[in-house]
Parts: sequence; C-alpha cells; structure tokens
Amino acid sequence: MKFSTRTLYGLRAVLVLANRFGEGSLSVSQIARKESLSTAYLEQILNALKKKSLVKSVRGPQGGYVLTKKPSEISLKTLFYALEEGAEAGSNGKAHGPDGDEVAIGNRIFWMKLQDSIDAGLGATTLKDLIDEARRVKKTKSSGSPNFHI
Repeated sequence: MKFSTRTLYGLRAVLVLANRFGEGSLSVSQIARKESLSTAYLEQILNALKKKSLVKSVRGPQGGYVLTKKPSEISLKTLFYALEEGAEAGSNGKAHGPDGDEVAIGNRIFWMKLQDSIDAGLGATTLKDLIDEARRVKKTKSSGSPNFHI
C-alpha cells in the first residue's frame, strides 16, 4: 500500500509535535529542519491539519504549531483521513459489470472489507501509542545488549 508524501510528511510532523506535547510550539522551519522536509510543503500540510482542527498555530516570537488534543486522543484514522482527502481503499469508485453481477458485487465486498480493516487498525492506534512504542524500541536498542554474529 502506498501513501502520498502529504500523508508521510504530515505523520512525521505530527509525531514531532506529539513527542513534544506540552512543551510549547514548534515553528514550521524547526519541524522541517528536524525532519529534512520542505518548509513550503510542510506549511501547506500543517495549514490543512489546522483546518481540520488537529493542530493550531501560535502567534508571536515563540510561535509555531501545537496539537489541539493530547496525543492519546488523536487516532491515526483521524490523521490519515485529514491528510488524504477522499481517501478510500478500492477501485476509485468504478463499478464493473451490472449491479447483479457476482464478480462486481464480490469486488465491492472485498474493498469494503479492506476499508473496514484499515479503519479498525488506524482507529485503534493513537499518536501516543506510536511515540510510546518508538521510545521502547529506542530504549531497547540503546540498552547496550551485545549483538553476536556468527
């Protein structure tokens, strides 16, 4: 499955904000520099997320962006659908064959089931879940466990 750069960059930016939640805002240039992203493109993405009320901008010399909710309250499903306008698994809405055709019906059932699975998986995972798991992985890697290769 492929996602647009808008979704990939948006997720990275929002994870930066989630990782610093409660510590103040970050400017677009700070996020872009940290994640090696285009500032102009990131500004567009954050503005789109602002319109969906997932982030808000803070004015002033220490201004930038912050999440509007706790990372534990933002599911990946909410984020994904905010970034991917009209995103839906399937055949781009094209139905093949007459409505009564078993192949066409089977095809639509498949895409509906896939969409349900994607929605369930994304809905069950929050930004906090990703940050917590990343911290566990980082801790495990830095614990100094020796690796032996034979």
